[in-house]
Amino acid sequence: MKQTILSVGDAILLERFPENYDVTPISEIVNKADVKLFNLENVLSDRQIYASSYCGGTWLLAKEDTLDDTLSFGFNGCSFANNHTMDFSYDGLFDTLQAVKKRNIPICGAGKDLEEASDYAIIDTSNGKSALISLCATFNDAARAGYSSDYLSGRPGLNPLRFSIEYHINAKHMEALREMSAATHIDGRRNRSRMGGYTPMPPEGCFGFGEYNFRESEVEGKFSKVNSNDMKRTENTIKKALEECENVIVNIHSHEIKHDTDDEPDDFLIEFCRKCIDCGASAVIGTGTHQLKAVEIYKDKPIFYSLGNFIFQSDMVFCMPDDFREKYNMPHGLTAKEQIAERAKLGNGGLHNDVNNFRSLMPFMTFEDRKLTELKLYPLRLDMHTGFPALADEVETQIIFDYLCDRNKQFGTKIAIKNDYIEVKLND
Repeated sequence: MKQTILSVGDAILLERFPENYDVTPISEIVNKADVKLFNLENVLSDRQIYASSYCGGTWLLAKEDTLDDTLSFGFNGCSFANNHTMDFSYDGLFDTLQAVKKRNIPICGAGKDLEEASDYAIIDTSNGKSALISLCATFNDAARAGYSSDYLSGRPGLNPLRFSIEYHINAKHMEALREMSAATHIDGRRNRSRMGGYTPMPPEGCFGFGEYNFRESEVEGKFSKVNSNDMKRTENTIKKALEECENVIVNIHSHEIKHDTDDEPDDFLIEFCRKCIDCGASAVIGTGTHQLKAVEIYKDKPIFYSLGNFIFQSDMVFCMPDDFREKYNMPHGLTAKEQIAERAKLGNGGLHNDVNNFRSLMPFMTFEDRKLTELKLYPLRLDMHTGFPALADEVETQIIFDYLCDRNKQFGTKIAIKNDYIEVKLND
């Protein structure tokens, strides 16, 4: 069976489209696909709800009707596991899920407990069913959904992908670290807790310094690996979905980076994506860091380590809890947008000052009997003032192509510009 699948990156729409914004050029491409996916990265609610004491960087809330504008492109599947899922606690979570479901859009990645949050959504098309699974690696631990027990209901939240990190340092640096630990007593309380069995010991061979684990090694660097429980749960979900669906798509939202920039995937993310393909997933869609990352063809299946943004309005918030003002020591009386503007002055202008956050890709995948036979990447250029997407022109397409070529070197992925899209060369 032949089935086409399209996905875009993160959609953060906080203000309605104006009458002069035309979705047609993009929607015409979207609606050529059977399965059409997006990642919803803000909470939707029309009532007074409580903000969590934490957020995904900024508390992102929009009125419910903004969803209709996002859906006007033609999407029929939604992922909702990201660092903003629980910005407004359980009420915000349930309001958002209800808003999407009442528009008959399958949604996954969050729910009343971990069983629901980790389950797949089915997108039923005339060319067969596909399953969507959604996870998030960047979250406050209080946002994580939990299973029910014999006596307690499960905890509402998102479908988590946890990971562990070790920092490898040489003998000289390890000696200095131990001296700093002894001088500052950074682990005094933690070591007492470990003695009582309340806090786990560091991995064997590691030295714990604060919340971090260090291992002596001749090769220095950061090394991460995926949590085995979360990986196994995802593998089981993929296998279950394959029993009734033609293709399984996994969306993973991650802000973690390998080194110092947003364009290189971390070790655990590569491990996770490849294991999903090993288990039978047809594609893995990465979102999170706002910038494009590499495309890998792994075992003849596509991995998009990050598609970047599709709609990007994270600075257009209309409300903010007082925690934000207090955190940045701002005066009373500022509007939410004014607070965002004041925060931008503390650094280099924030995410909305980087043009790379306004370049994106829209992959169009063709599968025949679960085999990838064609992969087109439609370049997008977002307006830096409104955050709305448009098809990239020839100049922007070349910029995105060159940018992607450089990042693809890590995986050896070959691409070429073909008219209005970028073609990914597939193995014969």
